[in-house]
Amino acid sequence: MLIPGAVFAAVAPVAPPVQDLGEPYISISPDYFYPLEEVLYIEGRGDPRAVVTVTLRADNQPPVKFTAVPDSTGEWVVAEKTYLRGGNWEVRARQSVGAIISDWSNPRIIRSVVTGVNVFGLRIRYVVIAGVIFAFLSILGVVLLYFRKKIKTLRRGLMEKQLQAAEERFDHGFAEIRKELMDQLRDLAQSAKRRALTTKEIEQRDRVLAEIEKLEHELHHDIGNIEKGME
Repeated sequence: MLIPGAVFAAVAPVAPPVQDLGEPYISISPDYFYPLEEVLYIEGRGDPRAVVTVTLRADNQPPVKFTAVPDSTGEWVVAEKTYLRGGNWEVRARQSVGAIISDWSNPRIIRSVVTGVNVFGLRIRYVVIAGVIFAFLSILGVVLLYFRKKIKTLRRGLMEKQLQAAEERFDHGFAEIRKELMDQLRDLAQSAKRRALTTKEIEQRDRVLAEIEKLEHELHHDIGNIEKGME
C-alpha cells in the first residue's frame, strides 16, 4: 500500500561479503623478456574488489614484486620497466581483499635475456659496447698507422744522414788513399820513362790499381746496404 506524500530513497545494492577468495589468473606473460629493450608486460584476471600482488622469483635472486588493481571486469595489468638478471623467473600472483588473502595463482616461466651490462647503475647494451670497442680499435689503428709512417719518415731521414755521412767519410778517405796511390803510380811512370819496369814494380802497379778498384766496389756495396735499410 502506498502512502500519499511518502518519499522513498534509492538504496544501492550491497556487495556480498567475501567468504572464499579464489586465486587470480595470469593470462598473458612473455616467454622471453629483454630487460634493456622492452617493458615487462603481464596480464590476468582477478576479483574486481581485490588488490593483486605479482611476484617474480629466480634462484639466488631477491624477488621482484608489483601491485595491480583489477578494473570493474576483473582485468589487471602489470606494465613496468624493470631489470631482471638473465635466467628463468617464475611468476605467480595472489590477491587480497582486506585481511583475506588468496592462494598463489598458476605459475608462469619468463626467461630473461640480458643484452648488456650494468655498470654502476648504468645499463649499457652489448651492441653499444661493441660499437665503442670498434671505434676504439679504429682510432688505435689510425694512430698506429700514423706513428708507423712517422717512424718510417724519421728512419728514412736518419738513413739519409747516415748515407751522407758515409759518403763524406769515404770521399775524404778515398781522396787521401787515391793521392798516395797516384803518387806511387806517378813514380812508377817516371821510372818507366828511364828504363823498363821490373817485375816487382809491375806487381806494385797492378796492386795499386786493384786497391783502387776494390775501394770503389766497397763504396757501392756500403751505399747499397744503406739504401736497402731505407726501404
